[in-house]
Formats: sequence, C-alpha cells, structure tokens
Amino acid sequence: MVEEIEVVYENGVFKPLKKPQLKDKEKVIIIVKEKVITKDFIKRLEKLSKTLPKVQNPSKLLEEDRR
Repeated sequence: MVEEIEVVYENGVFKPLKKPQLKDKEKVIIIVKEKVITKDFIKRLEKLSKTLPKVQNPSKLLEEDRR
C-alpha cells in the first residue's frame, strides 16, 4: 500500500495532518521530500496569471498548434 500523508515535524516527532490508514504500532518507512508547492508559490502563480493574456478558446489553439 502507498499513501502520501502531509506531516509536520515538531519537537523531534512527525505529526500527520490527517489520519493515516495504519494499524496501531504498524511499522512503515517514511520518505522525506521538500514541499515544492507552498502558499507563497500559489500567491506568485496567481499574480502571474493575472498578467497573462486570456485565451478565448484554448482547445482550438491547441488544435491549430498541432497542425
């Protein structure tokens, strides 16, 4: 079984932000990776999206680009 769970590392303990589907005292392996999408990243992306021109018909644009 593979389940991705966000956790907070606090006082030397990993604390899940949602209840994992594990049995009590079940041993698992945790892989730590950097969280790439942060609140700051989302804010910057939203700001950038406001500066880009709006595309009226993206499907048509993609279809033309494929030709």
